[in-house]
Amino acid sequence: MSTLNDLVAQSEYIADKKCRLENQWHSYHSTLIRAVTLSNKKINHQFTCSIDNDIRFKLFNHFTVCIHLDNGFYNQNIAYRINLNDASEDEQFLTFAHATLDENNKIDEQIDINNQQEIFQHYLNKIQPIYQCIFDALQSKQPITPALKKLLNSI
Repeated sequence: MSTLNDLVAQSEYIADKKCRLENQWHSYHSTLIRAVTLSNKKINHQFTCSIDNDIRFKLFNHFTVCIHLDNGFYNQNIAYRINLNDASEDEQFLTFAHATLDENNKIDEQIDINNQQEIFQHYLNKIQPIYQCIFDALQSKQPITPALKKLLNSI
């Protein structure tokens, strides 16, 4: 049987872990926004504000990319999602990549969440299949949205 002291200790441990994860997310959030917005590389991204605790970029002034921690208590999974619907339609985000935020301030056990250059390169690697699909569809004169849907269904 647990004592009150045991429950207090467990409660503090859980709260500390949750707070640390939230702080790590906020660090990653800030680093990625700075990396994309301050980059001199022309990747056709515009940062857009969000009412949620996510990161949103507009690609080519059309597609919205949303990056967020997955739902659930102490979930360390980062989801990278894209909305393929037009602005006149309800948003419907589809996942195109995942990453893991660990307790050592790392993404995918390698990328320092405070290193702007590493975070930017990591993000570019995640979004590259989207760019490749759009590029290939344009080159082959195919509709882009169906090509993206096909790509996302295969991931």
